Amino acid sequence: MYQIFVVEDELLIRQSIRNVIESMPGPFAFCGEASDGEMALSMMQDLMPDIVLTDIRMPFLDGFELIRHAKAMMPWLKIIIISGYGDFEYAQKAISLGVDQYLLKPIRSAELTKVIEDMARQIDESKTKSTLPRGFDQDEVQYALRQHFMQELLYGGLNTATLLEKARSLGLDVVRPYYQLVLFSFSAEEFDYQTSRFAVQNLLQQLNMPLYYFNESNQLTVLCYGQDTESLSEEVYQFINIFRHEMKELCTTITTMVGSVVQRLSGVCKAYKAASDLLKKIYGTSLGQVVDVNDAAQITAEMIQLGDAFGESFQQKLQYAAPQDVPALVDEVLEGADGNCFGSMLMRYTALIDILKMTVERVARATPGVDAKDIATKLSGEHDIFAAAGRKETFRETAVELLRQAVGTQQENPANIKYSHVISRAEKYVAENFCDPNISLISVAKYVGLSSAHFSTVFSQTLGRSFINYLTAMRIDRAKELLATTTMKLSTIAMEIGYNEPNYFSHVFRKLEGITPKEYRNRMAQMGDQ
Repeated sequence: MYQIFVVEDELLIRQSIRNVIESMPGPFAFCGEASDGEMALSMMQDLMPDIVLTDIRMPFLDGFELIRHAKAMMPWLKIIIISGYGDFEYAQKAISLGVDQYLLKPIRSAELTKVIEDMARQIDESKTKSTLPRGFDQDEVQYALRQHFMQELLYGGLNTATLLEKARSLGLDVVRPYYQLVLFSFSAEEFDYQTSRFAVQNLLQQLNMPLYYFNESNQLTVLCYGQDTESLSEEVYQFINIFRHEMKELCTTITTMVGSVVQRLSGVCKAYKAASDLLKKIYGTSLGQVVDVNDAAQITAEMIQLGDAFGESFQQKLQYAAPQDVPALVDEVLEGADGNCFGSMLMRYTALIDILKMTVERVARATPGVDAKDIATKLSGEHDIFAAAGRKETFRETAVELLRQAVGTQQENPANIKYSHVISRAEKYVAENFCDPNISLISVAKYVGLSSAHFSTVFSQTLGRSFINYLTAMRIDRAKELLATTTMKLSTIAMEIGYNEPNYFSHVFRKLEGITPKEYRNRMAQMGDQ
C-alpha cells in the first residue's frame, strides 16, 4: 500500500487531488492532508507517507522548507511539487532538493494518476537498491527506513510476504516462531526526545534490539522474538529490567506494557493495538510500573459502576478513624451486603482506583504546598494496583495500606513483615546464583512462589531498591573483588559474574563506579604498592 499525503493551502485544489487519489485503482491510499508546511511536517512524522504532493508558496513553512526537513527525516519520500509558478528558477531549486516531479496547475486527473503510478514503480525498484541521496548519513537513513518498516508492521496494511521482503531489503532476520512487543512510555516532564533519542538507540544496539519505533516523542515500542515462549518471556523481562535500569538517569518514570505473545508476524499489529490501548487506560494509575497485558485481561473498556461500598458512608466513618481502626472498617465492607461484588477482579481494581484517589485527596489536603499529582505518582509507584486486584487477599492488604496513609499513619508497611521470609529466601537464592547469566526477576519470583509483578513490588518495598539494582550491585561487588585480587581477563570476570558481553559489563561497572574496570584494577594495584 502506497500512502499519499497532500499539502496545499487551497481547499478546492486539495479536495480535487484527494478525489483523484481515492478513485485510483490499485494499492494507493490517501493518508492525510494539511493546509501549510508546518502542520504537514508534524502530521507526516506520525503518518510516515510514501509519496507527498505539495505546493510551494504556503503560510508558516513553504514547500521548499517542508521538502528539506521531510527528506531529512524520511529519505524514502517521493516528492511531487504542484505549483502555478512555472519559471525555471523554481524548477531548478526543486531538483536540487531531490524533488521527483514538478507539475503545473491546473492539474489534469490523468496526468496526476500517471505521475503517482510512476512514483510507485520507482519505490518498488528502489527496494533492492542501497544507493542513497547525496548528503544523507548512512546510519540516519537506516534508522529512518527501519522506523518506516516498524510503522507498517505495527499499524498493518501489508501482507506477510511484503513485510518479509522489506525486512530482507533492510538486512533484518525476523522469521521466528514467536513475537512479543514491549511498549515504554516515558514521563513527558522528564524525557527530552531530541537529546535522548541517540542514547536510546545506542542502548538498544548494545542489547541487540534492532527493531523499535518511536510512536510519539515519549513512547517507544520494541519488537522481541524467540524460539519458544518460555525463553522469550525470560529474555523480554530481562531486557525490560536492563533497559529501565540504564535509562533511569534520562527518565526515572517509565511506564512499561508487555504485549501478548503471537506466533505470526501479521499478528503483531493486533497485539500492538491491544497493548497500546491498555497502556493509555492504565497510564495514570500505574505510572512507572511494568504491566503485562495478560494480567489485565479482565479489565475491559466497559467499566462497571462499583456502587457505594467505599463511597460517602465509608468515608464518613474514615473521617473519625485512627490507623488501627482501618482493617476493621475494610473488613466490614468486605463481609457486608456488598462484599460479594469483590469476587470480580474488575470490581476490586475499580475499588482500588477509588481508594487511591481518596488517599491522594486526603494526603494533599494534609500537606499544603505539595502537588496532588506528585502524591499520585508516588503512591502509584509504591502500589501495583493490577497485581493487588488479582486476589482478594492482596486487594484487602493494599486497600488497608492506602487507607492508613489516608488517615495519616506512619506505621511500617505490614507487607514487609508478612513477606520477610520470602525476601530472605530470594536473597539467599540470588547470592548462590548471581553468576548465572539466566537469572532474572521472573526466575527468582518463580522460585519463591510469587508472580513476577507481585515479587517485584514486595522486593523493592522491603529492600528499598529494585531487583535489577540489587542483582547488579552484587555482581559488581564480586567483580571488584576479582579485579583487586586476581589477574583474570575482563572477559573472564564478566562471564564469572553473569555477563555474557564484556563490553556491557564495562559499561555497567563504569556507570556504578565512575571508572572503568581496568582503571579500578590499576588503582587497587597502586594502593597495594604503597
